[in-house]
Amino acid sequence: MTTALDPAPRPLVLRSPHDLLAAIPYRLGFRPAECVVVACTTADGHLGLVARVALDDLARPDVADGLEPLVRAVVDQRPRALTAVLYTARDEASARALLGTAIAAVDVGVDVDRWIVTDGGYRGLDCDDPACCPEQGHPPAALETSEIAVAHVLAGRQVAPSREVAYRIVPAPADRRALAGRAARRSHDSAADCPDEGARRAWRTAALDAWREATRCVPGPAERDRDGDAAEDQLLGAALLGRVAAGLADRRVRDAVLLTLVPGGDGGAQDTVTAADPAAVDRATAEILARVVDPADAVRPDPGEAERAQAVLELVVSHTPRRWHAPAATLLAFLAWWRGDGARASYRVDEALAADPDHRLAHLVASVVAAGLPPGWVRAEG
Repeated sequence: MTTALDPAPRPLVLRSPHDLLAAIPYRLGFRPAECVVVACTTADGHLGLVARVALDDLARPDVADGLEPLVRAVVDQRPRALTAVLYTARDEASARALLGTAIAAVDVGVDVDRWIVTDGGYRGLDCDDPACCPEQGHPPAALETSEIAVAHVLAGRQVAPSREVAYRIVPAPADRRALAGRAARRSHDSAADCPDEGARRAWRTAALDAWREATRCVPGPAERDRDGDAAEDQLLGAALLGRVAAGLADRRVRDAVLLTLVPGGDGGAQDTVTAADPAAVDRATAEILARVVDPADAVRPDPGEAERAQAVLELVVSHTPRRWHAPAATLLAFLAWWRGDGARASYRVDEALAADPDHRLAHLVASVVAAGLPPGWVRAEG
């Protein structure tokens, strides 16, 4: 299951099922295919939780266990209405049976409006009025030119043709990858050669400084809006990205970078790389991260800082060999989850575990994403 929440402070009000269908791809960031999407409409008419479940997952024998996180997430939303949308190009009868499986799982006492979207059109499955829902369906172009779709386009949001296209990080040119890989190896080897803990702390401090330098070099959203498409990979040297990759492979540096993402966590980040007491560091880290998870003291990510961090982490992945990807992909998954983009978080954490099946932080993030646990700011506002 993958989920998406709207981090925007003023989400669009849905006035019809057509509005909702038009909004779903923009919420996910890609056009759904061969799946059921369950969408919650909140009490004030906004689109709340959007959850995508692949049809292949719905056909598994243990589907009930797999849908438990979806049920909890829907219950937490306390929706005014639910819409279940079947996206498929396969035999409609078998696909509709899987739609029924999903609907039965999310029975939370509100009516469920059923729709189907195919390459040929879309229509309501509970509507018998041919004037409203013709048998052949409404043309797909009607959704792409709707008021909701236009509003998303004007806000700069795009829809990729597939999940894979939406989330794929394109490798950098071979020469830059080679340079970044050499820099990562040199930095990693210098850490291994540190003669004592003092030298190790100095190396970690330099690694955290490399991260801060990289995020300073990446333009934020305002600069990109002003200057057009910025070539971030040209602003950051490949060698710097290699040093960042090597730093993230160190648990202390990785945790420090994680703390720099949380408002108020910068001081804790510096302590993480310099403190001599690991237990004290772990306690301080837990206190900072509680602000992300706990709705009683929840903080949203800073949009500009999150954009910069995401850009740097994606550049690290695009510039380095796969052996360095797990820490960066894990932090990308954490950022996506914190911003309410469970679909992207799920994809990135799978990438992290494919690169390093034993990565502990990746397993932790994966468990949070799989459980459908929303970040604290979502629960606080719910």
